[in-house]
Amino acid sequence: MSADEFEGFPGTAVSLLKGGVGKSTIALNIADRLAARGHETVLLDLDKDGHMTTQLGYNDAYDRDANLGDALIDGEDPEDLLIETDFGVHLLPSSNDLENVETRLKDERFADVKLRRNVVEPLMQNGYDYVIIDAAGGRGKLSDNALIAVQRVIIPLIPRAGSINGLNKMIERQISPIRQNIGLDILAVTPNMIRETMGQHNEHRTLVENLNREFGSFVPDYARVEPEIFDALDDSSHNVDSIPKPGIRERTAISRAFKQGMPVSEFDEDCDQIPNFDHLADLVEDHSHA
Repeated sequence: MSADEFEGFPGTAVSLLKGGVGKSTIALNIADRLAARGHETVLLDLDKDGHMTTQLGYNDAYDRDANLGDALIDGEDPEDLLIETDFGVHLLPSSNDLENVETRLKDERFADVKLRRNVVEPLMQNGYDYVIIDAAGGRGKLSDNALIAVQRVIIPLIPRAGSINGLNKMIERQISPIRQNIGLDILAVTPNMIRETMGQHNEHRTLVENLNREFGSFVPDYARVEPEIFDALDDSSHNVDSIPKPGIRERTAISRAFKQGMPVSEFDEDCDQIPNFDHLADLVEDHSHA
């Protein structure tokens, strides 16, 4: 593979090399915002646990014989696997056979481009506009395939110990090696599930502040806080007119919507976090057609 050989297809992966950071929720809501703009959007669940697929209510699809592996390795038409959701997004479900698919990929030639060539490219040729991939939670062939297929990634981090370290490890162990062969853009590193105030020292502020200080160019607009603001918050002689509320904030509407198998816009169209998902969708649009 060479950087000149590939150009990313429209879309993004949502990925981090660990679970529990809200990848599925963010992927779902980005896909929803793109679909709301009239784009034919595929939401591809590449997580072996099928969290997205089952949470949206498609347990039968997760357990069925015909599955993603048939398209990924055996060349079956991926469009035959798509499910039309009630909210206008086309779901390509995960499968309880993905663990076996991961194993089979290790013996395949050109294993890292199987998703690109056998799934994403045919979908683009059939008229779909974007593919949003909920990537597998650990390093492996499926995770690499997700990044290589669209050559863009959005990385969510939550306020817990080791988050920045996890980001650095992903860059070192996965993103940098892939970049030796093809282009791969980090569209955003977004703080997620932020709850606490930035006016006090806590894990929530620590995450947001460290991201802004160390990875500022990757922080989306809704999470951006100038370092001077943090300095002023810690200086009793300065008054800050308005304490910022950066990041995707923890909202009951977001979690309840996902539990009920829908994006937050379907559950509460007035949720104040929808503009943040719209901004991520803007990044996908802008960078897919740059």
